[in-house]
Amino acid sequence: MLRGDVLAALPRVAYRRQVMAVRMGRRQIIAVNDPEVVREVFIARAANYGRKSHFKEQALRPVIGESLFANHGEIWSSRRPPIGRLLHPSGIGKLQPLFQSVGGQLATRWARLAGPAGGLVDVAPDLATATLDVMLLAIFGPGVPEGEARAIAEAFTRFQSGVQVIDLPYLLGLPNWLAGRHRRATLRAATDIRHRVAGLIASMPGEEGYLGGMRALRGEDGKPLLDEIGLLEEVAMLLLAGSETAANALAWTLYLLATHPEWQDRAREETTTLLGDRPPEAADLNALVVAKAVIQEAMRLYPPVAVLARQPAATDRIRRWTIQPGDTLLCIPWLLHRHESIWEHPHSFRPERFLPENAKAIPRFAYLPFGLGPRVCAGAAFGMAEMTTFLAILLQRFEFAAGPVPVPRFRLTLRPEGGMRIMLRPRASR
Repeated sequence: MLRGDVLAALPRVAYRRQVMAVRMGRRQIIAVNDPEVVREVFIARAANYGRKSHFKEQALRPVIGESLFANHGEIWSSRRPPIGRLLHPSGIGKLQPLFQSVGGQLATRWARLAGPAGGLVDVAPDLATATLDVMLLAIFGPGVPEGEARAIAEAFTRFQSGVQVIDLPYLLGLPNWLAGRHRRATLRAATDIRHRVAGLIASMPGEEGYLGGMRALRGEDGKPLLDEIGLLEEVAMLLLAGSETAANALAWTLYLLATHPEWQDRAREETTTLLGDRPPEAADLNALVVAKAVIQEAMRLYPPVAVLARQPAATDRIRRWTIQPGDTLLCIPWLLHRHESIWEHPHSFRPERFLPENAKAIPRFAYLPFGLGPRVCAGAAFGMAEMTTFLAILLQRFEFAAGPVPVPRFRLTLRPEGGMRIMLRPRASR
């Protein structure tokens, strides 16, 4: 069951427990599912839990190698602050034209696919391509070859579909050469991604985008902080982390709006009242409170990264359980966001939770769509600005109606199994 569908394997009692432990083979897995315990472990004891789990490291290494997402220790400490500064929220506003342009192109494509009378469209692959397009332009600047975003998105879909969700040889304590192995098709997809990213780095000047910023980073000795391989892996990490989570969050947002027309109408009324037919500017985003609340509630129910996994550096004690190096610590936002003692109607879509007048009542560390602690997502502000802009444009252009019920499937991220087909009906311009 765990190999096929981790979420379906979770028992009902998991939505009520604060800490859970299970032993699999020679390893122990401890899941923390209470805001105070999450704070204690991920914030107060962050130094002991700075390393991603063995599974996450091994799963992603063929694509992103020793990049920030998978690394820890000295390399992480030297790279995280300067790369984090490149992604600082103060610089997001200048990227708004990218969000507008790519969001408009996405809407135009969907209008063509749906036709004048509307039609059923699988929005998932196009959202993956669009968010990758944004990242490619943000990293490399203009001139990225047409079709590159779709090719990388398709390669990552092949890669993710082949990744083993549970590394059973590792849990059983078998030798490292048996653990963390990938199928040949999975490795071919990873090689394809790295080859494409390396080609872009070699051929694109990238002087104005994030690539130029990363090339300019210097260590304390004055030498470039990133060598050729380091630059490749950090760019690959930015591309995939910056696109995959936003694409999945938007897919689930559209599904929830399609199945809750009252909130779709409310979000559209806000958008059209504030913007008319024009796309949102950076200064408009904070005023789109309903659209943002809808996205935040979608990420509560369907967190893009549904499992946060760490391995301790030293022996520790969590409540009555002892956790050793080699064991795995989990915080599972899928469970935490639906915890029955924290959230009222935890499995229901209720965006009013995140409206400004209500959001302060949400317990701190009960909602973790972008992670937390020192390894919190540095691109959270980027992602929210991009998703809000896309959603506003799509609300202006379409009405959404439900298609087949999607099945959430967690592998590296939380994707709809088999795609996300939604009925799109083009709206006439005012």
